[in-house]
Amino acid sequence: MPTRFTRHLASCSVLALASLASMPATHAQELGPVDARAVWQERSLSACRSETSTTAPDVCLLRTIRRSGARPQAIAAARMLVKANNPGFISAWRPLGKAALATVTYPFRANMNEGTLLIGSDGAAFDVDVGSVSEEDRATPAWRAFAAAHPDAVPFALADFVGSTATADGGLSVLFSTALKTCHACADDGALLVAYALDKEGIVRERKLLTIK
Repeated sequence: MPTRFTRHLASCSVLALASLASMPATHAQELGPVDARAVWQERSLSACRSETSTTAPDVCLLRTIRRSGARPQAIAAARMLVKANNPGFISAWRPLGKAALATVTYPFRANMNEGTLLIGSDGAAFDVDVGSVSEEDRATPAWRAFAAAHPDAVPFALADFVGSTATADGGLSVLFSTALKTCHACADDGALLVAYALDKEGIVRERKLLTIK
């Protein structure tokens, strides 16, 4: 059963995820200690997907995770995602210096069943597929020039992890690329290259549109 700690962690997580699309990185709220223990190796969820099931898919998912003997961190992460209206679970973990990339599986989506969270050392989680183009991005010369040439093009998740580079101050710049096109089946009109700046402690401090290629 979830402890008071895991309930607190889940509550903080929802606040952090809800704030990501509209708040700068420096204002993200903390999740708490999220680490590789939050990974859950998927068991069969066919019963949760069944049209004859009398249990809501998100409730069924959490029950399945608990009954599988998952760690408290995995249960807390799944609760976080359910409360953010994105039922899913962390399925993989990739250390990135003092930060990490977490792969999230969304088992009930019709399309795009995976996503990526950039998680700082302070536990703040950034969904790199949400709010791919901010108001600040739209004000840049690069976006205005691209939008003039391709007025109907929009970002299509998933964002691809391009790589990371060390910065002069001991931090890290983490790069993601998101396709820009007019429909799922359409050819790419371009790609949005975004950098997240992490300080030497592994805390995400800034998100910046680098270029459109």
